[in-house]
Amino acid sequence: MTTTTNSANPTMRWILLTLAVVLVLVGVWLVRDILLLTVTAIILAVLLTTPIRFFVRRGVPRPLAMILTLVILVITIVIALVLLLPGLIDQFSQLISSIPKAAQLLSTSLTPENLKAQYPILQQIDPATIQSVSDQINHQILDVLSNLPGQVAPLFSGLASAILSVLIVVFLAMYFVADPDTHERGLIKLVPLPYRRRAYEVLVKLETTLRKFLHAQIILMVLVGIAEGGVLALIGLPLAGALGTITGLLAFIPNFGPLVALIPIIAVAVINTPNQILLVIFVFYIIQFIMGQLIAPILMGREVNLPPAIILLSQIVAGIFFGFLGLLLSVPLAAIAVVLVREIYIKDVLGDVDAEESLGQMIGEPNVSPESAQAVT
Repeated sequence: MTTTTNSANPTMRWILLTLAVVLVLVGVWLVRDILLLTVTAIILAVLLTTPIRFFVRRGVPRPLAMILTLVILVITIVIALVLLLPGLIDQFSQLISSIPKAAQLLSTSLTPENLKAQYPILQQIDPATIQSVSDQINHQILDVLSNLPGQVAPLFSGLASAILSVLIVVFLAMYFVADPDTHERGLIKLVPLPYRRRAYEVLVKLETTLRKFLHAQIILMVLVGIAEGGVLALIGLPLAGALGTITGLLAFIPNFGPLVALIPIIAVAVINTPNQILLVIFVFYIIQFIMGQLIAPILMGREVNLPPAIILLSQIVAGIFFGFLGLLLSVPLAAIAVVLVREIYIKDVLGDVDAEESLGQMIGEPNVSPESAQAVT
């Protein structure tokens, strides 16, 4: 009888543990939007703490450092809006209005007669095959381009929800920045007492990883936007400023962002410089290759060096389960996940304290002094 009871206890524990995990996952799924907004606020707070730290290290009290940071941020945004916004609005309006015209011109150039005239080698192909391919392109791609302004318009119906989400993120970030110690200590107190020092170390490594990723990503976005806009202007493509801005902003989303940015570039090229479409596409991908394969690894360095496979998988998974916001946060979420897996599972559960060497230093490990870690135990 005792043997039966002892064998049943582990089984019951596993059943209860599985049930608890399922309930936690269901709860996370139900509040996924709130969690994503919270993660966005944390990322924004981490970004804002950089100038605050700069002032604090030079003897400025933290409240005053926070005020100075906000003042500088507001002044920078106002100056940028005054100098750039009027021209960008004009270019964006021209860009949106030019997309349907570009679709029509491209549709005309893809007719079997024009294709055969431009490419004599197609004379040997069955005209019905060429017509079929042309029809498929017109229906699947060109219809999307021509209806793009109409598809963008309904997005304004969710403007109130978007503004509310932005306000939530901003206010949460301000709370996190104003008193980070309270939130950090409150989070660590949820951890069992023997593990609190280790929890603080993991928390510091997460913050450092996010900070280095954001710094490198912002620099990369600025370089991509300037390079793309400058080169497009040099080859004579109109609206180069708006196109460079779009490309720079979408550079935050690796892999998928450049593909989306290429659509308006092709649309403008079809209308204004149809004979340079191949050159525009070639230049675009050369810049993306240089930025993605040469500049990005240098900026990210060994501290934040996610393998491309993990980045792509994280984008697919986050996009499917969490939509656009998940896709936008996929890379920082992947960096967070890799740090947690390495620190908690590989080091603490499996006992592999040399995880960095065995994994080729997937994520750089910042140094945490024993004194700073001991302060929260």
